[in-house]
Amino acid sequence: MDDKQMTLTEHLTELRNRLFVILGAVAVVFLVGFFYTRPLLHWIIRHTPVHHVIVTGVTEAFFALIKLDLAMSLILTSPIILYEIAAFILPGLTQVERRVVGVIVGPGLALFLIGTAVGYFVFVPIVLHVMLSFTGQGIEPMWRLGSLLSFIIDLSVPFGIVAELPLISGVMSHLGLVQPIMFSRYRRYAILLSFFIAAILAPPDALSMTLMALPIYLVYEISALVARFTYKAPVVSEEPSSGPSNNSEGSL
Repeated sequence: MDDKQMTLTEHLTELRNRLFVILGAVAVVFLVGFFYTRPLLHWIIRHTPVHHVIVTGVTEAFFALIKLDLAMSLILTSPIILYEIAAFILPGLTQVERRVVGVIVGPGLALFLIGTAVGYFVFVPIVLHVMLSFTGQGIEPMWRLGSLLSFIIDLSVPFGIVAELPLISGVMSHLGLVQPIMFSRYRRYAILLSFFIAAILAPPDALSMTLMALPIYLVYEISALVARFTYKAPVVSEEPSSGPSNNSEGSL
């Protein structure tokens, strides 16, 4: 789209078209990916300390595959989603803001994937090992398929979202929207907010919430460090002197 003024109807039409592109891409990947979801599900379960997985309902396995397929479809089509969102908002941004958006899309996607991978490969096994240790000797733990998959997704994906915070803080600090001193000022609130977010996103047990809250707060400190190095103070233009002009000197 060029930089000409667009009417509200034209904006809504463009938004509709870009939503169609996003939904179409997700739908295609979803339909194709459904044939590969079962091997992926077996691979995910095989890399957990859970040995016995059961289903207790007729449709439980089917909806577990649907949920996994949808999650993977959103991840695989995220470059298209980000591109369509950026293409919609870029015409309304300044040249500097366009350049910043273009720079952060790639690293933002990479950070999300890295954070999700850390959540799955590091924190999911730790939490599962600790949870299974409470069963005691002589008790054979069996997990429902839907419950186990929800546990893995709900514990992994939030780490991908949290991993975006240093990038966001760096961009906002570079644009002068956030000052590094603010991170020190609101540190106590960050601790409370970390546990509050963990209480919402993590499975409902104290250990899982603590294991999620600590990395969130660590990311906050990393964000503060990034903001300190990327901060760019807004330039304040000096106003011309308002003193009397030379032509008026000596006039009464």
